[in-house]
Amino acid sequence: VKYRCGEQLGTFQTLVDPGKAIPPQITILTGITSAMVYRAPKIEHVLPTLLEFIGNSVIVGHNVGFDLAFLNAALQHSGRDRWGGSHVDTLSLARRLIRDEAHQPSHRALDDAQATADLLHLLLERASALGVLGLDDLQELPKIQRHPQATKLRLTEDLPRSPGVYRFIDRRGEVL
Repeated sequence: VKYRCGEQLGTFQTLVDPGKAIPPQITILTGITSAMVYRAPKIEHVLPTLLEFIGNSVIVGHNVGFDLAFLNAALQHSGRDRWGGSHVDTLSLARRLIRDEAHQPSHRALDDAQATADLLHLLLERASALGVLGLDDLQELPKIQRHPQATKLRLTEDLPRSPGVYRFIDRRGEVL
């Protein structure tokens, strides 16, 4: 599901034939059977359309590394470079921002993608209250060791976002 500013722009959905039987534990988890993917396209036929759909968007997912591992394996198998774009993991953000609130996935891609987008918007609201202003702040937030430190992000609101050499000056005009 592709979103911009909370508005759903489009969806991309297809089953993929993995070329082998779906293991029983995966069928139990997802409800997807081998019969369901029997006539589905192979991943190499889906990749060009998927990559066009993704474009230069930020990929957001709940435990997104799991999904990116499959995408990168398929890209490498088809002779393409690994996907190098930005991503945000709502699982690590949720662990930081809404520790005790639960979300039950359905393990169906479209439902889970829409639920992930809803979760992302909630997390963005909470993260902005901690001073998160951009993608770089959002990606760094789960790495902060102690939650009270996150409030210090507000101190960076007026700092430049580009590489360079900067002098930090105290109230007396002296370089810190």
